[in-house]
Amino acid sequence: MLIEVLGSGCAKCQTLEKHAKEAVEKSVGNRQVVKVSDYAAMVARGILSTPALALDGHIRSQGKVISTDEILTLLKG
Repeated sequence: MLIEVLGSGCAKCQTLEKHAKEAVEKSVGNRQVVKVSDYAAMVARGILSTPALALDGHIRSQGKVISTDEILTLLKG
């Protein structure tokens, strides 16, 4: 599973990336966290507010920092 953290690199984006990596450590399976900071790529995907989180290309959260536990729930669903 590809987990993308989309954002400019602000403090909120860094926190979301940290939470995503923590969720991967606590979960099972082949998962990879990637940081996307290309504005054109974000606009093309309809991101209106950062940070955003995508799982296998599907935007699951945007405009807020979700917790490690919330990301784990998304990974299970």
